[in-house]
Amino acid sequence: MKGLGDFMDNVYDNNEFFSSYEKMRDSDNNANDLLETPTILSMMPKVKDKKILDLGCGDGRIDEVLVKSGAKQVYGIDISNNMIKLAKERNLDNCDFELLPMEEISKIDDKFDIVYSSLAFHYVEDLDSLLKDIYALLNKGGILLFSMESPLNTATIIDDKNVDNKVSINKKSYYLLSDYCNEGERKVFWQDIYMTKYHRTYATVINLLIKNNFDILEVRDSVVSKQTIKLNPKFKNQLDKPYFTFFKVKKRK
Repeated sequence: MKGLGDFMDNVYDNNEFFSSYEKMRDSDNNANDLLETPTILSMMPKVKDKKILDLGCGDGRIDEVLVKSGAKQVYGIDISNNMIKLAKERNLDNCDFELLPMEEISKIDDKFDIVYSSLAFHYVEDLDSLLKDIYALLNKGGILLFSMESPLNTATIIDDKNVDNKVSINKKSYYLLSDYCNEGERKVFWQDIYMTKYHRTYATVINLLIKNNFDILEVRDSVVSKQTIKLNPKFKNQLDKPYFTFFKVKKRK
């Protein structure tokens, strides 16, 4: 299977890239903290006394929030040694981290009340298989909550890294949208490196969830407040094309 690079040799273990990424995440006005994290935490079910699996846990900063909110246990997995190292350095009670790709979660011998994933599913080639594995790991009535890059954002194929993805007409930006129904691999230039992502339509994601016996509870696109635009004016483009999409679903049987 293919995903975010080779499982044990991925871009987040490229120290130069990782340093740049951490600098971006530690800034006060990044998209994760201003747009993604507040939304997905607002959609999170009550975590008190719940067992939670975090797929693509990164440095564990959200798991720290979940534990402090009363989660019984949080088990975070990631394919980056650098991320897992940072997560373990948090020394969180009731929280364990392991180097493991999402494509191998069938190896986990446990059950969870909530499976959570932040901005990782667009790195997975076989979403159908992943959803099957998640279903098997959830307790009856368990919740899957995940965010992914918006299909409106992953669709357009631009081979030249120096070409912008928008045009300006009368001082307003209009974002390009092509190849929406042309699903599959995308090579994306980000943070001075090429990354592999997988584009799929909203219909494909929704139908895969239904096929794998999940009931859809809520779907959101990332939105932006006036306050957020004041903190980072570039996020006004969220009014035209959202960065992220969020799904909250429930195990049917």
